[in-house]
Amino acid sequence: MLDNQKVLILNYSYEPLQFCTAKRGIIMVLSGRAEKIETNGYVVRSPNFSFPLPTVIRVLKMVRRNRRNRGKGVAFSKKNIMRRDNYTCQYCGVREKLLTVDHIIPKSRGGETNWMNVVVACKPCNLKKGNRTAVEAGMALNKKPFRPSFHYHSFVIPSASPEHLESWYKYLPPSLRARNVFN
Repeated sequence: MLDNQKVLILNYSYEPLQFCTAKRGIIMVLSGRAEKIETNGYVVRSPNFSFPLPTVIRVLKMVRRNRRNRGKGVAFSKKNIMRRDNYTCQYCGVREKLLTVDHIIPKSRGGETNWMNVVVACKPCNLKKGNRTAVEAGMALNKKPFRPSFHYHSFVIPSASPEHLESWYKYLPPSLRARNVFN
């Protein structure tokens, strides 16, 4: 249970940093690295100890974010490809958990691994396309790939109970809440 529940971690300044498992959140609080801000009423019990399960914690030391990539554009990574394509297969439009990335021009045919040649694809579409181009496989891209010029927020809000979401939304910026994708 503790590995399935998520906890929002806030920076010392109450800026959202990331989500972690409830187990990690409890360890951070008990070790003195974080403080409990909100709970949802659930309690974790051991023979000698009861502890309210946190939904939001705040670290007790300021976490400095890496700012060295500013001005250099968005880093090329699988995570950022997924974010750019909104976690949606670029061939059939399905949104599912088993997504992967696909080279439009296969690597075996000289295709490069860059923003313009890599898109998100579901496993069935990726298998259907195989080692062919999209045209050869009779498939078309829903939208042309592009190099993003904006930075993505570092996390997506995980699915959770309404109580968890309510406690998290107090600390999340409206722009992040609007882009949230629920499973």
